[in-house]
Amino acid sequence: MATLATGLPFPIMAVARNANSKENSEYFKDLKSNPDFTIAEIRTFLLKKALFVRVTLNNGVTGWAEAMPNDRRTSRTLIEKTLKDYYLGTNAFNAEATWDKTIYSEYDLGPGGLLTYSIAGIDCALWDAMGKVTGKPVYELLGGKVRDTIPIYGSFTRDVYPTPKEAAQKAKQLVNEGYKTLKFRMRWGLENRDPANDNTVAFASTIREAVGDAVQLAFDANMGYSVPRAIEMGKQLEPLGLAWWEEPVAPYDYEAIKKVIAHVNIPIVFGEHAYTVHQVKHLLTYGGSWAINPDLLKCGGFTGGKRISDFIAERNVKLSAHNSRPSLSTVCMLHWIATAKTATLAQEFAGREKAPKAFDTLTHFPEFKNGTFTISDRPGLGVEVDEDKVTFYDKKYS
Repeated sequence: MATLATGLPFPIMAVARNANSKENSEYFKDLKSNPDFTIAEIRTFLLKKALFVRVTLNNGVTGWAEAMPNDRRTSRTLIEKTLKDYYLGTNAFNAEATWDKTIYSEYDLGPGGLLTYSIAGIDCALWDAMGKVTGKPVYELLGGKVRDTIPIYGSFTRDVYPTPKEAAQKAKQLVNEGYKTLKFRMRWGLENRDPANDNTVAFASTIREAVGDAVQLAFDANMGYSVPRAIEMGKQLEPLGLAWWEEPVAPYDYEAIKKVIAHVNIPIVFGEHAYTVHQVKHLLTYGGSWAINPDLLKCGGFTGGKRISDFIAERNVKLSAHNSRPSLSTVCMLHWIATAKTATLAQEFAGREKAPKAFDTLTHFPEFKNGTFTISDRPGLGVEVDEDKVTFYDKKYS
């Protein structure tokens, strides 16, 4: 197998056109030849916990989205110095072909990670702009929605709620707000594998006792275990009736994944770190997963995400989106999931407190009620971005 700069055993050429490409090509045929829809400008805006991207077309229409901000300044540099050159002067309605060209041309940066994290901001912003041009919500351009409301799970983390008691209090708060499914992230990480004084069971049992059996409870090990320790921990968690257990071992170690699935009687979920449709294919073929949880900002935006959701729908695999960025990323996720046939599970929402400054810039954010989001039928993403506030924050944090 080829390996790239990431050192991961994934194929280089990890792109394949989605099932909707032919239909989109016909629909966009006339629009692709209109110079009004040529991309004139791409600009990034640095917020405290987000990196917003704005694309402007020749006719003045703008599209907004965000890039994955794990390292906001590095992503900003990659967008401003390299990636935008592939997009400027191209037609917005040729977004898929430009996405392919960019991925192929810059494959030495790796098949995922920084490259797809950064492309996602441009790609999602282009779909927002295309929606505004056509007067259609993005989900219509992606093939049409198969659901009007989307069940949501509330996710929270040991970093913020460091004791079982504090985590249980937060869990009860989320249930009172209407969440019917919760996920707690242990945040162990590959760098802290098989942690000493592991209190995962204490967290899980305390939260379970606080919310009762009617609430679905999932846990994320954040890649924290070797195979023997993962199996041991999984056996301890089995009596607590977890809805699923996320990434107990390294996501690229397919043999390890297979062994844990074979020995632990909890649904096991991977996919957050599968950045392309080929990586998802290899995960399912050589490792396995009860459901796939790709992150739209990690897999290159709507173009990459649609290819993944179409692929797993053909195999009848469940989809539960990973979504740790709760502002513009959430709006993008909702449009994508509205079209995904097998996205019947709850989808992630990390809460407004994760990025309050980003939320401060948005209006018409979708309504959350009774554990679900109702998606807007407004053009594009359906939200408005306050450019003055975004510019203010960009000057403050740059």
